[in-house]
Amino acid sequence: MQFTVDKLTKEEVRKLEEVLQRETQPSAVGGLFWVEIPERYLAPVQKAHRESCGPHYFAIEIGEDFISFEFLVRNFNRVRCDCISPATPEQKIFLLDLAKKLFALAGVKMERRG
Repeated sequence: MQFTVDKLTKEEVRKLEEVLQRETQPSAVGGLFWVEIPERYLAPVQKAHRESCGPHYFAIEIGEDFISFEFLVRNFNRVRCDCISPATPEQKIFLLDLAKKLFALAGVKMERRG
């Protein structure tokens, strides 16, 4: 599950990408960024796996005319684990609030018409 804003202009994508470079962790794959989830938002199993699997992240992908926020909690240490799971309601709110912040920092409106 993910939250996507599409129909972005090239200028909006450029501005958002600049903010992502400053505010998140760029990956080795172009257009993919990581956001570490603060401990207070971790689910019990993720807190229990902090030492073995943590830190835990959300992925943000930016493309030619879109930005997408993925509601899946991941880690960099294991491919399969119980702590890799769909976002909890609190984690979704955290990510949506972050999306609003990133758009505001970039000076780009999240709302799209037409």
